[in-house]
Amino acid sequence: MDGSNGAKQADSWHKHEPFMMVEKQKNKNHGQGSQDSNFGFGGGPLYGRLVAEDQLPMVGGVAPVHADIHAMQARIPPHFRDPSTAPLRKLSVDLIKTYKFINEVYYAKKKKRAGGGAVGLSSQPQNNGAPVEGPVANKKERRVYNDGHDDDNHDYIIRSGEKFLDRYEIISLLGKGSFGQVVKARDEEEDCYVAIKIIKNKKPFLNQAQIEVRLLEMMNRADVDNKYYIVKLKRHFMWRNHLCLVFELLSYNLYDLIRNTNFKGVSLNLTRKFAAQLCTALLFLSTPDLSIIHCDLKPENILLCNPKRSAIKIVDFGSSCQLGQRIYQYIQSRFYRSPEVLLGIPYDLAIDMWSLGCILVEMHTGEPLFSGTNEVDQMNKIIEVLGMPPKHILDQAQKAHKYFDKLPGVDSYTLKKPKDAKKYRNPGGRRLHDILGVETGGPYARRLGEPGHSVSDYLKFKDLIVRMLDYDPKTRITPYYALQHNFFKRTSEEGTNTASGIAQAGLHSLGASPPFNSLPSNNPGDTNVQSSGNTFPTHFYAR
Repeated sequence: MDGSNGAKQADSWHKHEPFMMVEKQKNKNHGQGSQDSNFGFGGGPLYGRLVAEDQLPMVGGVAPVHADIHAMQARIPPHFRDPSTAPLRKLSVDLIKTYKFINEVYYAKKKKRAGGGAVGLSSQPQNNGAPVEGPVANKKERRVYNDGHDDDNHDYIIRSGEKFLDRYEIISLLGKGSFGQVVKARDEEEDCYVAIKIIKNKKPFLNQAQIEVRLLEMMNRADVDNKYYIVKLKRHFMWRNHLCLVFELLSYNLYDLIRNTNFKGVSLNLTRKFAAQLCTALLFLSTPDLSIIHCDLKPENILLCNPKRSAIKIVDFGSSCQLGQRIYQYIQSRFYRSPEVLLGIPYDLAIDMWSLGCILVEMHTGEPLFSGTNEVDQMNKIIEVLGMPPKHILDQAQKAHKYFDKLPGVDSYTLKKPKDAKKYRNPGGRRLHDILGVETGGPYARRLGEPGHSVSDYLKFKDLIVRMLDYDPKTRITPYYALQHNFFKRTSEEGTNTASGIAQAGLHSLGASPPFNSLPSNNPGDTNVQSSGNTFPTHFYAR
């Protein structure tokens, strides 16, 4: 679930012949007066060589005066004046300089044809008085399009202090992605801060964003009380050919949280709270009226509502689709990509449950469970932990040949030998039991003796993860049954277990007889955690 400038500029000068400069000189001299035409390349030079002043011919018996000599020398073509500018030198020892000059001329003409001009993105005020974010003015200028509002990536050029619709004042850039940019803004009508997702000014991105808007509006209509951990879309509008989506402003994402633990992970108790909310959200998405597949569930797309609390929301439905309306085969960020997507098997809502299993392990250990550098590496790392996929899964996989060889005669599969000679453990040789530290006090024994991290707690957690990481999407645990798992059951040791409350409320509201409006607030029972500034409180991770 992260070039165009480089692609446009790389090797562009190879397209131009090295004789372009010669041709330019020819064109320059053609069309001048007859007296000067003799100096062109076409008619041959008037002077084959330079001669000494005393050897110049007499004109009418009178030696030419110095003024005449200087006038004649001034008319000598440039390549005879200075050997360093001769074509032979330009196309040999100075060839690189020649290419660079050609490149500069080419891009200067291209920029002029674009007609967009250029602006320096310095922090100094521009003509409109608003500072512009980006490189300082003395760096290479960035070309802009769309009447000067876009850069060459089709992104809107963010200007701090600019107002959209005379309502939203842009504060700062929050992030960028393949879709466009997200900015923090102040809504002057409602007197609150919002996040505005500004989609690229490009048709494919606009089309996908329109699908995102439709799905968000469906979810928000089904969740009028804002209870199911899905980000709230407030409104959307067009601004200078860019679709803008206005969201509630949330806090840090779960990757930020992991990073703030120095990648040591959060407690099992906090992991449980996140798991209960995310299972409830997936249960909500799986309701028949929605049947929405997120398609890119990962820590970066799960945001805290408040840095002092454990309530979270799922964001970024830009890759999402409804069941039966699958658009793409290449989906999900690699670390969280399900086997059916890797293997080219038709997918459904179960791919999000696979991603959730990977996320929960990462939240507690601080490290991705399967950190493949490419799809082949990803599959091998999954097999290291879970063993070989079942034969009936591989039989229906369009891309099985990418990872496996089918053994003749025995009708079974074996892993291909990696081309890069990378070494892997035997299938199943890297046990989840050891990764979680079930009997050794957690990952790297970091939770040894800590309340809520007993062997029994870890066995429940491990069992839930194993069910989430089932190779077969048909038997993989569903959100409904995940919320009934023992991992979420209240124990006497825990006293009040907010995760248990969330799980039970989610089940009652979405899977049983009580109506939708029976689910309590986003963070039932959460206690406020004291913190200052923008850092996470020290004891936040241990809850």
